[in-house]
Amino acid sequence: MARFLLLVCYLFSATTLISTDKVYRTDYEYNKYTDAFYKLHIENARPIEAERFCAAEGAALMLPASHQDIVQFHGMFKKFPDLEGFAWVASDGQTHESAEEHPIIDLQLHSEEFIPSWRRECEVMTREGEVESMDCFRSLPFICKVEAKDAPYNKECKVYGRDFQKPPLATSCYKIPTVAYTWNQAFAECAAEGAHLVVLNSKTEHDLVQTLMNTAPRIPDTQASWFFHAGFRAQSTTNGTERIWKTIFGESLEQAGYSTWADNEPNNALQNENCGTLFKNDGKLNDVDCTHRYAFICEKEVAA
Repeated sequence: MARFLLLVCYLFSATTLISTDKVYRTDYEYNKYTDAFYKLHIENARPIEAERFCAAEGAALMLPASHQDIVQFHGMFKKFPDLEGFAWVASDGQTHESAEEHPIIDLQLHSEEFIPSWRRECEVMTREGEVESMDCFRSLPFICKVEAKDAPYNKECKVYGRDFQKPPLATSCYKIPTVAYTWNQAFAECAAEGAHLVVLNSKTEHDLVQTLMNTAPRIPDTQASWFFHAGFRAQSTTNGTERIWKTIFGESLEQAGYSTWADNEPNNALQNENCGTLFKNDGKLNDVDCTHRYAFICEKEVAA
């Protein structure tokens, strides 16, 4: 009886060890057979954009290098039957059948040197798991992958991402990702790494964050390079009442510790500017349209 119980305990422990998932960002899915993490982006992007988005998450476009990669892709893609049947993947350097019909004869494209960049082909994976090629100018969903051994984790900041920094004497770590997102996307991106959109709690923190904004490289595709999404917003109103601005933690700006608006702000210039940003030039608060894509700042509090 004792041996039987010992065997049961051993088998239970072994099964638990095998099935235990490793941890990464909350929006990535772990596959124990490949020992890697995956994320299917259902929003459309061109391949060059997809590569940048994956890199910003500490990953890369998935190279379908194994049967398990394909199984993982299929399992994630089938959850979205309304998506077009293709997603960008990384190039394996081989020639693949085109997923599109091309003219049999095109005299303007008779030589490789005359093929414009927008007509070049990149690799896609079909819903059925086949790798094919498609014109690179298309915008499609895409899948990112990172090996578990390469998945970034910052022990000092306790975040699952690269490029976080803790300035001297600061009580928070900060990061300005290399992509431009809407306010909602920025909120989700910071949260996925274990952080949050920045909330200013003092003039000292304002000065620190302003320095970060002014020393950061220019972010591609932002609708205005002088705005950075931050962690405050207001509920829209239709009856002419004053909007009430609160941080993502439900505090008023005054309760949070910093409430200095830029000159003539918030002005609700577009009549739907209900999301908060920081001005790069002076670090003060400003209102913007929540659907506009800007750079943003993630923050994670740590001990001083």
